[in-house]
Amino acid sequence: MAKHKASKPTPPAARKTSPGKQPVVQQNTSGTSYAWIGLLAAALGAMLYLNTLGHQYTLDDFSSIKDNWVVKGGLKNLDLIFTKEYRYGSWNSPGSLYRPLALTLFTIEWQLAPDKPTMGHLFNILLYALGSWVLWITWRRVLSGYSPLLPALAVLLFVAHPVHTEVVANIKSVDEIMALLFSSLSLYSVWRYLENEKNTWLAAACAAFALAMFSKESALMFWFVIVLCLYFFSGKSMGAIVRIGGILIAPIAVFLLARQNALSGQSGKEIYSILDNFIVGAQDSSSRLASAFYMCWKYLQVLIFPHPLVSDMGYPQLKPVTFGQWQALVGFFAFAGMSVWALVKLPKKHFLSFTVLFFMATFVLASNVVLLIGTSYGERLLYVPSLAFALAMSWGILKITHTDVHETAPVSLFAGNATPAWTIAGILLAAYSYRTISRNAAWYDSASLYAADLKTSPNSAKLNYHNALEVTKMGLDEKSGEATNAAQVEKGIEAYNKAIELYPGYHDAYGSRGLAHFRLKQYDKAFMDYQQSLKHRPNDAKVLSNMGYIYFLRNNLDSAEVVYRRSIQYDPRFVDARRNLGAVLAMKKQFTAAIEQWQEALKYDAENPTLHFYIGSAYRDIGKPEEAKPWLDKATALGHK
Repeated sequence: MAKHKASKPTPPAARKTSPGKQPVVQQNTSGTSYAWIGLLAAALGAMLYLNTLGHQYTLDDFSSIKDNWVVKGGLKNLDLIFTKEYRYGSWNSPGSLYRPLALTLFTIEWQLAPDKPTMGHLFNILLYALGSWVLWITWRRVLSGYSPLLPALAVLLFVAHPVHTEVVANIKSVDEIMALLFSSLSLYSVWRYLENEKNTWLAAACAAFALAMFSKESALMFWFVIVLCLYFFSGKSMGAIVRIGGILIAPIAVFLLARQNALSGQSGKEIYSILDNFIVGAQDSSSRLASAFYMCWKYLQVLIFPHPLVSDMGYPQLKPVTFGQWQALVGFFAFAGMSVWALVKLPKKHFLSFTVLFFMATFVLASNVVLLIGTSYGERLLYVPSLAFALAMSWGILKITHTDVHETAPVSLFAGNATPAWTIAGILLAAYSYRTISRNAAWYDSASLYAADLKTSPNSAKLNYHNALEVTKMGLDEKSGEATNAAQVEKGIEAYNKAIELYPGYHDAYGSRGLAHFRLKQYDKAFMDYQQSLKHRPNDAKVLSNMGYIYFLRNNLDSAEVVYRRSIQYDPRFVDARRNLGAVLAMKKQFTAAIEQWQEALKYDAENPTLHFYIGSAYRDIGKPEEAKPWLDKATALGHK
């Protein structure tokens, strides 16, 4: 196959461009000029989030890290990480997520510092800073036919944008950071390949793109961004663009095969809850589309004016709408209008056409327009699309300040009429930075996040429920779960009441309110709540296990055994249910069966001192002290008293 030689760059002074027409860019650059911009971007990214280093786990950090037995089991579980659904270690329901690289990072963090969220926050900050630098060296190359002011302002505005607080301050969302980091490295490698046509760079592009997708599935859509960049900015023929784009399909195929292998073994189909995505409740396809475009408008609003920021705007704070709602119409015409305009301008390679298509390609999966996803709103979903927004904003700043967009080699980034552009950008950066730093405080822990966000989204049943969990927790002993402040637990029960009032079918709220009653030794009320919870979701393993404990306290061992067995039937990896079932079997003198349950539980919680003690005690009780000793010794070593 003949190689395509890189064209000799046209000197800036010799370029002739008609007003509004983009030049064909074929210029090479070492990427080292204005290197301080990349260092500034990295430093800014780190400084903006330094105040999260002392933060705790919050939101999805629990299911992804703290309560995830696969992650906590260490790198010996690497096979499970790469062959199972993302949430395999924290729940037993079918899912559609596959992000093994993010889970691998969490596993490494846990091994380095078990149950220390500071390690996770540190990695998020470092990777965000690294990604900020990579963005500069990448887009400085890609946009080499434009003034370096364009990528400089875009990268800095992107780094400071407050909509990224959820991504950096929430450890779990490092998947977003890694996906963009590796996607950017893939684009960077493609551009290096264009410069010297060394196949090692093309191989690096494929490898980086694969790493991006194994970090988060949505990185797959960055393929369109790479192809768009080739079309708009490389000056290469369509044949060359198709060839490179075709080669990058190979890592997509590898990822999709790995994902299919991991998800195919699941039984059943993932079901989205109206509490996570209110659009699920739409009565027909028209209402579903209207609701999706309504949220598109919400997303656009928070990009343009990032206040207020909120972790959840769920049902019934937001409910399905029709196209009779003006926001739905605005969302539709805004997104449809931008898309049509971008396609019309595509042949002329208008820069804003590129940014619009970039935005649409990376936002479409999150929009709920094409297909329903597990959430109706999440600021983390704007992370990659906001880069397109930052590029468009930077272009707009240069245009309104009459700064030459095509001056590729100014004497200084601050020379001539660049000052007005920097002034506007400086004001935005200052405002963005202040908002980012102040918003970080809400992400300190779950209690602070839900308390802050309820002011913005007071009628979200999900927010009220999670706030109730935190309010209740304040009245309980962290280790034993016993009530230490009855009045505080009662406040938690009132908060659960609000969540149930907002959504009467809220099975989790009934189950957790029942547990709060249990902590106050109000067993009859607890039992009634458990029954109500199971009415709405009969296969809730945790509620069944909690109900079994009440049977156990009432000395109704047969009923306790029945519900414990139902619990592990629905969730075979539920350690608490197996531990309690074993205890019931031991009470019934079925020691061999009890030991089997406890040993099965150890597969998912190998360092559980109580399980080791129970097994040792059972062997001792059946007259096998020599088998009991190692188990009892291990229990003592693990801290059992």
